[in-house]
Amino acid sequence: MLKNHFSKSAFIFGILAFIANFGSNSSEAADLTDKTIVSPYIGTHTFDGERNLKFRPEFGIGLEKFYGDSFSLGISAGYVPTKSRASGSRKDIYTYNLFASHSFYKKNWAEKLKIPVKNLIPYVSFGIGGNRAVGINAGVGIRALKNDRMAFKLEARGFELWKGRHDLVVSAGIDYLFGGKKQPPVVETKPVPKPKPKPKPKAKVPVVYDSDFDGVPDDKDKCPNTPMRAKVDANGCPLDSDKDGVPDYKDKCPYTLWEVPVDENGCEYDTDKDTIPDYRDKCPNTPAGVMVDDDGCPLDADNDGVPNDIDKCPNTPAGMEVDANGCPKDSDKDGVPDYMDKCPNTPEGYTVNKDGCFVAATLKVYFDFNSAKIKPQYYPEIEKFAKFLKKNPKIKVEIQGHTDSIGSDEYNLKLSQKRAEAVRDLLIKKYGISPDRLTAKGYGETKPIAPNSTPEGRAKNRRVEAVLIIEVK
Repeated sequence: MLKNHFSKSAFIFGILAFIANFGSNSSEAADLTDKTIVSPYIGTHTFDGERNLKFRPEFGIGLEKFYGDSFSLGISAGYVPTKSRASGSRKDIYTYNLFASHSFYKKNWAEKLKIPVKNLIPYVSFGIGGNRAVGINAGVGIRALKNDRMAFKLEARGFELWKGRHDLVVSAGIDYLFGGKKQPPVVETKPVPKPKPKPKPKAKVPVVYDSDFDGVPDDKDKCPNTPMRAKVDANGCPLDSDKDGVPDYKDKCPYTLWEVPVDENGCEYDTDKDTIPDYRDKCPNTPAGVMVDDDGCPLDADNDGVPNDIDKCPNTPAGMEVDANGCPKDSDKDGVPDYMDKCPNTPEGYTVNKDGCFVAATLKVYFDFNSAKIKPQYYPEIEKFAKFLKKNPKIKVEIQGHTDSIGSDEYNLKLSQKRAEAVRDLLIKKYGISPDRLTAKGYGETKPIAPNSTPEGRAKNRRVEAVLIIEVK
């Protein structure tokens, strides 16, 4: 393998040396315009590893026709006597190629680039061809024109063959040129040197002062005391790019909109410090620390008209009427908001279910010790409950009586029954509630709502309650 690479390198360097000597001896101007070229060549053919063929020389000939001095079409055929790497048996390979070339011909380009070789023409080539497998190929090369009838060329061409095969051919050949127009010889002329002009005497430069070092001389500087390194205009005055009256070197907000009032730092006024300048702040007196929207108004995430900072119910459904705290209104104060309340007129203090409908009520009717007599001061409470029952005629309730823990269980049970019946009778006789809607039952001392260890606790336990039995559908 090392020997093959050495052979390739020696071949290429030899060809390059020959081209340099060949082109440097040319003295006659020539080009390729409309020429027909016959090119016998010799080169090296490197096969890809898959075919297992040895690196060998290639012999061939090409025919090429130029149209103008740059574009050409051609055909070539070659022969490679090689061997199999595996078996050592001889393999004769015949190649062909149909190609088109573009030459980069420009007279004296090598001379302009100070290359000591004349009449060199590089070119690129693209074609279709191959050997046992067909594919596309691309090549680069260079021609050295000896004269109007002969040239020498060096070319490298890579083949991208179908079935995933890759070949490389490096070749050198002699071009025999036919037809075309013979170019007149180039006559080299040496330019006549122009006489050097006499140097003009240097004029005296007047001394110009620039006291503030801003690049504008004092006699033209309308702002002679500009701070060091401040950018200035043609008059020597500090630049004010946004025309807000604050020069750029002091302006902390250099892109203020036209005619917007600014402070001494060149920034828009923001009286309430909410980061929204006054000129577009629709809520200019927002309290400090309150988050605002793009209009400078307090954020209201649920759009209920109550800002987030005071909204105690920040996730109120859209369109819901709310109170001052941003919470849905609860007109009857039963803990169920109006939009969910199926019984919107439940008296305050009554126990309700999730739909806001009556479940139970602790009537504020308390009894003296060992008594079932209702005091007149509790009539308003019973009347309030009676009005509720009249507004809800489908409700049936149980009036429950209770006692404190003093006395026997049996006695207290009877006493609590009397208290329940006393309230039931008052609802029927005085307030006209239908008897079939009311039942009375005593529970004795079994359901205290306060400790029986104190007089105050025992007084709270001597009470009556109303509990929903059924609501007629």
